[in-house]
Amino acid sequence: MTVDRELGQIADAIDRAMHRISTAQTDPSWEHVEWLRLKADLLDRLAAAQRGAGQIARRAELIRDRAERMADELTRIIPAAPPGQHRAEVVQLWAEGSRSAAER
Repeated sequence: MTVDRELGQIADAIDRAMHRISTAQTDPSWEHVEWLRLKADLLDRLAAAQRGAGQIARRAELIRDRAERMADELTRIIPAAPPGQHRAEVVQLWAEGSRSAAER
């Protein structure tokens, strides 16, 4: 078994262990944000053992991005999407509103 495969199996084990807690919360909370950040940090350490490039590093980055989006929602930098509205629409409306406010 290669080192990359072993690291991939460890990353999968981390995902399985942390998945239940990550999906248990429906609304963003600071606990959930910190949990996702911890998961990304663990995957970053595995990616470093893999020399920083590969699937594990990409997974860590995606998880970190999700945590930071949740943190933005919690601090009201970017509002959460209301039911029935896609988050991308909310971000676009927020960006347009920020741009028009800056022009005033």
